[in-house]
Amino acid sequence: MKHRTKVGLLGLAMAGAGVTGGVTALGNYLYSQVMIPGKRDPELLEDNPTQSEGRLWARAGDGFRSATIQSIDGLILWAALVPARSESHRWAICVHGYSDTHESMGAIAKHYHEQGWNVLMPDQRGYGKSEGSYVGWGYDERLDLLGWVNYITRRDHRAEIVLHGVSMGAATVLMATGGVLPRQVKAAVSDCSYTSIEEEMRHVLQSGARQKFSRPLPAPAGVLFNTLRKTVLRKAGYDLKDAAPIRAVPLSKTPTLFIHGSKDDFVPAPMMNRLYQAARCPKSFLWVPEAGHALSVGTNPELYWTAVRTFLQAYFPEAV
Repeated sequence: MKHRTKVGLLGLAMAGAGVTGGVTALGNYLYSQVMIPGKRDPELLEDNPTQSEGRLWARAGDGFRSATIQSIDGLILWAALVPARSESHRWAICVHGYSDTHESMGAIAKHYHEQGWNVLMPDQRGYGKSEGSYVGWGYDERLDLLGWVNYITRRDHRAEIVLHGVSMGAATVLMATGGVLPRQVKAAVSDCSYTSIEEEMRHVLQSGARQKFSRPLPAPAGVLFNTLRKTVLRKAGYDLKDAAPIRAVPLSKTPTLFIHGSKDDFVPAPMMNRLYQAARCPKSFLWVPEAGHALSVGTNPELYWTAVRTFLQAYFPEAV
């Protein structure tokens, strides 16, 4: 009887070790697929002309300058700085999304520049020319963005700044506005932000996108997220649950325009409703009919920029 008990306990211990090893392996696999900054094909262009032309403008870099800062955790971060053609104290910081570089903000940055603004387009940590080994989903990046704001205000004491982000860049902007920002930040534009990366990842895993992974993912979305969360805490040192713009917007005092495409099925359009309702700052919103994820500015540029100009005029005379 004792022998059987010992064998049973040994088998249970071995099974437990196997499960633990399996969970660890799954967490490491998910981390490699989701948290390691991906590299975009440098020749790839968007399908719509507005955004492809903007990317080519950013890629050419005519008249651009290089700017660098050091993040609070010691990374060297890079941005393209495009000075206004004539003296101006208006600044637009254009913040890109997941798995891309500053080039994806070309259409937006180009428009600001053509209207007489200075433009700063950072490569988010881990992307382009910026250092970094993991994605912060806007949580770490919010502090990087504050670093870029300080970069501008140290050089232009009369600066008036708008923060304009798309997708993860919009989440970065919203989380930054939930903290203390210098008075020079006058407004923000959030284009297709998620409410939280937890809700976004659960949505993606439940929507069939799990088929794009190179291995089968048989576990439910909640189990997968919690497994990844533990791995991120161990490897990157932060909690994925903290990457949550929905918790930042009630704290924000920065006037914010929320934009979302009605056909966005990657970041579900209702997420914008919830962000807008949670915000306690001066705010407005724009639905862009027929626009998919991160495609609003290219789907209907006139509607997009009319809304941005109308919103910003209250904070920047002769805005955009």
